[in-house]
Amino acid sequence: MKKKISYFSLFLTFLKTGSISFGGYMMLISMIRYEFSIRKKIIKKKKIIDAITMASFLPGPMAINVASYIGFILKGWKGAVVSFVAVLLPSFFIMVIFTHLYINSKNIPGFSSFFNGVMPVVAAVIFSVAYGFYNDSKDKTLAILLSILSFTLTSLIKGYISIILPLLVCGGLNLLYNGDKIKKITNPKKAFIRVKGIIIASLVMTILLVFLNTAPIDSTNFNLSKVFANISLTLFGGGYVFIPYLDKIIVEQLGWLTQREFIDSIAMGQITPGPILITATFIGYKMNGLLGAFLATLSIFLPSSVVIIFFSRVYYFIKKNSTVKLIINGFKIGIIGLICYSGYVIMFKQQDDINFYSIIACILTFVFLNKTKIHPIFLIIAAGLIGFFFEL
Repeated sequence: MKKKISYFSLFLTFLKTGSISFGGYMMLISMIRYEFSIRKKIIKKKKIIDAITMASFLPGPMAINVASYIGFILKGWKGAVVSFVAVLLPSFFIMVIFTHLYINSKNIPGFSSFFNGVMPVVAAVIFSVAYGFYNDSKDKTLAILLSILSFTLTSLIKGYISIILPLLVCGGLNLLYNGDKIKKITNPKKAFIRVKGIIIASLVMTILLVFLNTAPIDSTNFNLSKVFANISLTLFGGGYVFIPYLDKIIVEQLGWLTQREFIDSIAMGQITPGPILITATFIGYKMNGLLGAFLATLSIFLPSSVVIIFFSRVYYFIKKNSTVKLIINGFKIGIIGLICYSGYVIMFKQQDDINFYSIIACILTFVFLNKTKIHPIFLIIAAGLIGFFFEL
């Protein structure tokens, strides 16, 4: 399956992906999987799942971490930089425009209707990704049971533990269920050599955190960088887990935004394509214009992207251990439940009104995606226009 891809093609692919991924981090991951694994066939599905697995256990915004890592395994460090920049550019510029309009007019007409039209389609795209991962599993019965368990745990628990616990439980149960397949392995010397990756990543993270939190610098730009880099390197669980933390820091502690401005910034982060944490761009722009927006965006997304690339050197060694492999396979099944829960949240919790249109749009999109080769962007645009013109 391995094919070569140029830097230019890599840039364009991630630029397109970042332009059409409405609905948060799982939608962006879904689009990455579609473009690189299904349409271009230049990376195996299991590599995408590996990326999601690592991102689930590491700090920072999951989708951008996955994008940077995919760029790294395709074209090395330069590929990681190209992917990182390309996938963020669309949402960055759109959020800058939205923020400018918001600050000056406090009103962006038509957004709510467009958003309501798009959301059922976004949910269906995410459900189709989960279905694709389920089809790739060998033991379908076990996959269904663990996926349901993962979904249930995620829906009942709050915070980062709502992501990590289902994966740990599914990993442990898969290990118990397939315990007879464990084999003795591994060269301890080689293991130590590979651990250098995680040591380097830890040092980079520690040095950066110490510098940001001890340097005698007091400026708006430095404070923006410090706050968002700290968030990038210390918070786990994806965009929706970050929201209450941002509220406490940005609104209550620092007073950079009012409560209303913060809620509106989150709404704009959901309406724009790309990760929901592009909200950082809104905050940075309000604090210090375009430079503030750039620094806030870079600070929340870059540090954790570097960490996942270093950690991957360790991950691909330890996953060869038969015990670890069984646990990771359980994680991958658990991810199906997490993906389904993301679709459920978008479909049933983020819309003001679940109507006939929403249900039909979701079902039809799911069928189209699994029975045809139609690109999701066409369905997203059509749904957004329907929502806009019919004022859903």
